[in-house]
Amino acid sequence: MKKLFIILGFISAILAVVLAVTPLSNLAIFPIAIAFISGLVIVFISKKQQKKSKSIQYIFLLLIIALVLTIYKDVFNTTEVGDTEQLDQRVEENLEDSKELLEGIDMNE
Repeated sequence: MKKLFIILGFISAILAVVLAVTPLSNLAIFPIAIAFISGLVIVFISKKQQKKSKSIQYIFLLLIIALVLTIYKDVFNTTEVGDTEQLDQRVEENLEDSKELLEGIDMNE
């Protein structure tokens, strides 16, 4: 059972780091939570067996890296909304061009 949680912890921690680096950093919260829970389970199992494991440290290290990257991206990256007037004007022009093209087509042929 300990090996299962170690594998689950490593996979979710690595996935969290990968997601934290990509623009999908908000989705990294779910693997972070899974890695944290599996890390805690490994800690409790290790205390019962009186054995120390380096895998706990590695899982929590990856977890902290992913958490720091996710928080950094949320705090310092702001989404700016540009000028939408140009986009609206372009949509209207495309609509008018489409109407002109459709009017020019003879459907009886």
